[in-house]
Amino acid sequence: MMPNKQDNFRYNLKLKLDDNPQIVGLDEFRKSLEKDYFSNVAIRNCSSDSARQNLVIEMDCNFNLVEVLSHLQKGTWGRICSTPHSWSKSSPFSNALKTLNKLNNRGIDVEELSIFLRDTSIIIKNIFENSIEEQLRQILQTIAEHYVYFTKNFTETPYEIYIPVFEEDHFENDTKLKNIRIGNNNKKDYFEYWGLYFDSEKDAVIYDLKNKSIIFGDLFMLNH
Repeated sequence: MMPNKQDNFRYNLKLKLDDNPQIVGLDEFRKSLEKDYFSNVAIRNCSSDSARQNLVIEMDCNFNLVEVLSHLQKGTWGRICSTPHSWSKSSPFSNALKTLNKLNNRGIDVEELSIFLRDTSIIIKNIFENSIEEQLRQILQTIAEHYVYFTKNFTETPYEIYIPVFEEDHFENDTKLKNIRIGNNNKKDYFEYWGLYFDSEKDAVIYDLKNKSIIFGDLFMLNH
């Protein structure tokens, strides 16, 4: 049984959320995401300073993960593959966010994107400026490419996929943690380790993308 969304890791974050952020064009932005991702969308502001507005976005989509991946490949979800042989790396999400930024004086970024599906939740954290906007397309495609491996050869779908995580032993010299805090990361950090929650496992496990394998060990989840 998939846990209630209120028990999701995101709700343990100590972020001050504004359910009614005063952002020009926000309603149009939300409707655009709902149309392109077949979802009910909730948007909150978790900004801690006046220079930038950081959004927490939740998409509630009435599909299973395998259905989303099938639509993704056909170009019928997110319009990501709708232009054959296109070299563009943009996505409807990126385009909508760029439009929103043009309408506002303060910069707008996404702190966290959660995609709630019928059988799993995909939680994506910001690791550098505009990282979710830039990498969402590739993250979703990578989920499709690795689906057979992180579902244990189709035998069990994790009820939560947390992207990214870091092995705790990488923090011995504290350099990695400092890079995270100042946003000095790069896109490869999204494609090294993910955190997976399975009903069959007591604790979260690590999915190693390079070796296409599930490993056990301490992990560090972004909580900022």
